[in-house]
Amino acid sequence: MVLAPFFCAANTFANSLSLTLVNDTSYVASGGLEERTTINRTLGIAAYEYRINDSTLFFADAQVLRGNNASDSVGDLQAFSNIDEAELTKIYEVWVEKSFYEESLRFKIGQVDANNEFAYAEHAGEFIQSSMGFSPTVSYFPTYPSPRLSVNAFYSATQNTQLSIGHYANQNRSFSNGFTVGQWTQHMGSVTAAIGGWIQTGDIAPLVDNEGDESTPPQDASGLFATLSGEFSSELFAAQNGGWFLQYGRSSDTTSEIDTHIGAGLTWYGINNRKDDVLGLGISHITISPLVASQYKRDETAIELFYRFQLTDTLALKPDIQFIANPAADKEAQDAIVLTMRVEFSI
Repeated sequence: MVLAPFFCAANTFANSLSLTLVNDTSYVASGGLEERTTINRTLGIAAYEYRINDSTLFFADAQVLRGNNASDSVGDLQAFSNIDEAELTKIYEVWVEKSFYEESLRFKIGQVDANNEFAYAEHAGEFIQSSMGFSPTVSYFPTYPSPRLSVNAFYSATQNTQLSIGHYANQNRSFSNGFTVGQWTQHMGSVTAAIGGWIQTGDIAPLVDNEGDESTPPQDASGLFATLSGEFSSELFAAQNGGWFLQYGRSSDTTSEIDTHIGAGLTWYGINNRKDDVLGLGISHITISPLVASQYKRDETAIELFYRFQLTDTLALKPDIQFIANPAADKEAQDAIVLTMRVEFSI
């Protein structure tokens, strides 16, 4: 799960220290596992960015998460809130970025959240649903809450074409059996297309069903992902402009619990002449590997509607409603309606 576009906001301040607090209060209005339950959690991010020179940038941040994982009350597999995890206190990212040849070649080395560079969809960053951040078929993705030590390279072959590759260490900080991801990005006017692939090498235990052969030898895990996004002009909701995105992900059903993902969304900006307000509507659908059919349901669909009120330069409110059809993480879970109020404060 991910907060990549949200976390990236902290990376826009050169030579600065910033603080961001995000509080989610969610209410399971119906269905799920614990109907009429309220869950509260808060994420704090302290980030420091230092521009060493015109071509070199240093970045570090620390994160603290407190509260309960709301998906435990819903039973969804996609995680309807992208800050939901076990409580944590940690140094999150620490990296140095160096650019060459008028920024056509860029290297990023250090502890990196891979979703800040790979597999994200433009115009999906304001959604709360985790699968809008990146396809959940990208198993073992070194993103929130566990970025990894890595080496990343980005080459802009033309103004509109970028090739990206990253290699991430495993949990033991060894690069010998790590996560490798590559992506091609193409800009075509107002439309951006990206396609990528990933592989996690090492001793990945294959999934087995109730009657499977648990002696199957360990193997690598791999998959593909793609995003397509664009912009449109819109007078609907008196918006200044809008954006759209499509997502697709596919991974092997022998090593990944979620083997297929399809997502789509629309975002309107500047509603009713409020230039920083945002309205979004999106859908995310996953299918589950038949090898874990004894544990999970076969598929799950989440539909999300939100409105972001930018009250001041530092404070925003985001009421959010999600309908989660067939929550897949628990076979006892019922179709759920979840209401969330997200409060964002940043200085």
